[in-house]
Amino acid sequence: MSVAQTPSIYETTFAKTDRTDAILVVEGKKLHVNKTLLSIHSDYFNTLFNSNFKEKSMSEIEIKDVKFEDFATLLSLVHPKPIDPSAEYDKAENLLKLAEKFSLPYAKNYMDLFFGITRMHYFDKLELANKYNLPTLTVNALRYFTTRGQIFSYSHALKNYSDRTKARVYERLAELPN
Repeated sequence: MSVAQTPSIYETTFAKTDRTDAILVVEGKKLHVNKTLLSIHSDYFNTLFNSNFKEKSMSEIEIKDVKFEDFATLLSLVHPKPIDPSAEYDKAENLLKLAEKFSLPYAKNYMDLFFGITRMHYFDKLELANKYNLPTLTVNALRYFTTRGQIFSYSHALKNYSDRTKARVYERLAELPN
């Protein structure tokens, strides 16, 4: 007698319901999704589901070059009950990469807020904010710079930052007392 396996959080989050109308297959596992919901939140999926590509009429669409758990977590970020990315903190930056790859700005915004409440060092937060253009995380990281000396000691890293981030750093510098 075999024991039935309990479905993972990823499988239960994307189980077939009367609201799902498409199946995305990642690493051989099925994610039942709603085309309209994904199309609203993503230009990538809007194009995939609503343009004249063969995928528009396919019953199952394979998504390649992503890990099942990461992709399911990413898609869940546009659902009412998202999968908590902190359970896989070491993979959280990968969710930002995927949010950009699949044009999911709401998921990227979610991660912007998520990183703001993590225990990550503020230098690392600023670096991540710069890399992915995360405005809330930029503000969050910069409030930990409480002296001009901190900013000056970090200035070597600024040369590789975007003009947008440099401007925010200089604004913070101007706010601090001499």
